[in-house]
Amino acid sequence: MFGDWENYHDEEETLDVVKRYQEMLIHRRRSFFDLNEYECLIDYFIEQFNFRDAISAVNLAIKQYPYASSMKLKYVRLLIETGKPAKALSIIKGMGNTESSNYELFLAKGIALNLTGKYREAFSVFEKAIALCDESGDEVAYSIALSYIQIGMHSQALKYLLDAYRLNTDNILVLYDLALTYEKLDCPEKSIFYYNKYLDLDPFAEHIWNNLGLVYTSLNDIEKATEAFDMAIAIDPVYFPAYYNKADMLLMTNDLQGAIRVYAELLTEDNDNIKALCDSGHCYEEAGDIQEAFRLFRKALTIDKECSDAWYGLGLIYYKQRKFRFSMSVLKKAIDIQPDNSDYWFMLGETFAGMRRYNMAIQAYTKAYELNPLDFEAWMASAQVLFRRKRIEEAIHTLKQIYQYNHDNSTVNYRLAAYYIYHQNPDTALYYFEKGLKLNFGEHKEIFRYFPKTRICHDFQRLVKSHACAD
Repeated sequence: MFGDWENYHDEEETLDVVKRYQEMLIHRRRSFFDLNEYECLIDYFIEQFNFRDAISAVNLAIKQYPYASSMKLKYVRLLIETGKPAKALSIIKGMGNTESSNYELFLAKGIALNLTGKYREAFSVFEKAIALCDESGDEVAYSIALSYIQIGMHSQALKYLLDAYRLNTDNILVLYDLALTYEKLDCPEKSIFYYNKYLDLDPFAEHIWNNLGLVYTSLNDIEKATEAFDMAIAIDPVYFPAYYNKADMLLMTNDLQGAIRVYAELLTEDNDNIKALCDSGHCYEEAGDIQEAFRLFRKALTIDKECSDAWYGLGLIYYKQRKFRFSMSVLKKAIDIQPDNSDYWFMLGETFAGMRRYNMAIQAYTKAYELNPLDFEAWMASAQVLFRRKRIEEAIHTLKQIYQYNHDNSTVNYRLAAYYIYHQNPDTALYYFEKGLKLNFGEHKEIFRYFPKTRICHDFQRLVKSHACAD
């Protein structure tokens, strides 16, 4: 959040100070350290992300040098870094007006105020910090921006990132966060602009090419996205995120074979990459090459028997082959490894339904949508099994639970209409059927096909004719 902690200490000197400090603690004896040595010691611990020892050292320094404002400032910054902004503010308050011209203190105070939700006061303090700083204005503005990014206030962060950029157009950290912030604010073109500015300074930054590919993917510019991902891979052939993101982009365009080729390239670099094996296996399974999919999932399991995705993949294959008992067995293994995966429970429900073990299917579907309330397929499948078991009231109750989030979904409306017809509630059925017609007129043929009683409902036929004429 503070950016550079300004560590400019000689390495050999630093290690000597650390050694003396540790010996002092081990032997519980007093040892003298001058202010510079404490600075050196504390910065070393910070570099190691050892904030506990850094705070212990700064407390000792303050006891020895009670009027050293630099130590109190370090203490304040450490408190903020370790999630104690309120305590940091109390230390700042205790410092009084002794540091009224120190922009670093105002910067720290503003960050602490932001973290405690006092945004208006923080803004005022940040402006003072900027007014007081001289040559490091871009760094101060950047630190302020990071404070806003941390609390998710991206519009406010953008203001200070742009200030930092105007003061120093070559700060790659600022360029990176500008690009990310514009992504967050759904301004992909501006995000692309700043990623390219970054690449002007460092054209071999594979992670930036990868991010650029993701932005182009969001714009459905497949050609430029592909070029960006390929650049990332060319720069670093083992930068795996670029392979995964390129494959995901190709899957988004239904290019299964393209995705398979990407995974094959990745596996030439890392033949035992379990994720790539499973992802490639899913592509082959979807493309209908069951034999190759099976081989890839089995290979993943020879590397790691606890790979839940590989067991799940085998479950999908056995289900498609109508080998339901095998499917049930391997899906249960996947669930044992990863019990909170709603996809696994849904597929187990499908398998139980295929075995005509309907009560167990309902239990599995229920578990799926309990884990993921937005799992539309699980809700619909559960309702349909309940309907088939003539538990129509329960089926309606299940659909009504998802209706509140899917009231404009034509399938839900048509299905409710059908269930209410079978529940002998034609008036309510008519309401949902008419809404279904308005949302998707052609889909009514599916309802007529799978729910015969709806075909002989005269009011349904009348509504179909009236809507057909209106169209």
